[in-house]
Amino acid sequence: MKLSSTIFREYDIRGVAGKELSSAAIAEYEKWYGSFPGVTLTLEAAEAIGRAYGIIILRESGKKVVVGHEMRPFAEELNSAFISGIRKSGCSVVDLGKAITPLVYFHAAKDKFDGGTNITGSHNVYFFNGFKMMKKNAWPIYGAALQEMHRMIEEDKFPPAAEGSLEMLDGYAEYRDYFLSHLNLARPLKIVIDCGNGSAGMFAPELFRALGCEVVELYTEVDASFPNHVPDPEARQSLKDLQDKVIETKADLGVAFDADGDRVGFIDESGVYVEMDYLNLIFARDFLSRHPGKKILFDVKCSQLLTELVTQWGGVPLMHRTGHAPIKETLRKDPDIIFGGEASGHFYFVEDYFKIDDGLWAAGKMLEIFSKTSGAFSRLVKFPERIRTPELKLPCADEKKFKIIDKIREHLSSKYLSITLDGLRFQVTPTSWGLVRASNTSPYLTLKAEGVDAAEVLKVKNILADELEKFPEVSDKLNRSEVATLTGRLGWV
Repeated sequence: MKLSSTIFREYDIRGVAGKELSSAAIAEYEKWYGSFPGVTLTLEAAEAIGRAYGIIILRESGKKVVVGHEMRPFAEELNSAFISGIRKSGCSVVDLGKAITPLVYFHAAKDKFDGGTNITGSHNVYFFNGFKMMKKNAWPIYGAALQEMHRMIEEDKFPPAAEGSLEMLDGYAEYRDYFLSHLNLARPLKIVIDCGNGSAGMFAPELFRALGCEVVELYTEVDASFPNHVPDPEARQSLKDLQDKVIETKADLGVAFDADGDRVGFIDESGVYVEMDYLNLIFARDFLSRHPGKKILFDVKCSQLLTELVTQWGGVPLMHRTGHAPIKETLRKDPDIIFGGEASGHFYFVEDYFKIDDGLWAAGKMLEIFSKTSGAFSRLVKFPERIRTPELKLPCADEKKFKIIDKIREHLSSKYLSITLDGLRFQVTPTSWGLVRASNTSPYLTLKAEGVDAAEVLKVKNILADELEKFPEVSDKLNRSEVATLTGRLGWV
């Protein structure tokens, strides 16, 4: 069976899902990403992927996996087809039904299933869907293993097997009990929760009320067309309503989740967006206070402040390639890591948890830390000043983006001190750096720049602009005169 190679990405499987898309949906896709690739994730494909996944689990001496699905158009159909494929491999399935990604991670790890998968398009708009897969101990399946699955499907070499069993499980009750028995507030807090109409809205409001919060709900009703804003807590331009609601209701802070609940962002009491780098620092400082000398992992998109301050606090900074799958693998291999965080709002917890990224747990932990202080939330966010761009996303076709990055890396790494863990991070001055990499989940390039002032940032941005403008395949242009403007097809440039 032939499948588009572009759906087998580095960390997961993700494509345009459905039977056929309307002309309006196609136009919406092309407005952001360029030429429409057609439907790449069909029911036939989902069943074949499930069968290949089941075979991989059986090869690892596994027998039973847990599966959930985020609420999206076509998700129920994908879920049924995928589970059918797993069972045809001979592997058994426990179906959580409607779920967010952390519920699947939690059960796969705590209940010692032989693997788990959530069917999710994450923060991507409604025509995307896919599969986040894992083996025992929530060990991620990614990279070469996903390519092996692709080959298995294309060669259509599935051995005959007796059909595996199917059970249903309410995944939330056990998760809720664990959450509330491990996280506690030292004082009551008033929070606004914005789920962007994603699936986190099924669980987050009730969970945080049970934790002891007064909760004001914003866009918690699930609607996977995302009529109010794309549920991406890193996209600060999407959180204006949350900022306004925090001020209007005099809340202690605002909390924003992505669609499948594995990422989170925060708004302080004054309606100010709290950058993810500062959240990583708050978590790192807290964990190092109890675990001195341990490692703090962070991805290549994070601020240089992580390296500087983690060292000052007695920890060991560990820069890492971006992505939940490779980070989880490193966490399982290196027992000295006590916490991991990404600039996208993925936070990975070792203390009292399962080395997984869970936006709800991260929010609960942040509220616990904050509740032990006496001031406003903004007082936690007092770190040395740095100017940085938001994440800049420039549309670029999946088939072309990696080749472009290779050429830029080859040129700039010969001129600047460089880190090539993931794309290229290059140091321009002791306090300024730039990053360019290909997204492993969507058809775009990711860029960032940081410095002590706007002049340093613009110097780095112009170096990046000089390189990118050599490639007509990258149609959006960086703004050369401002740190960032909200004028690109995918947001900031």
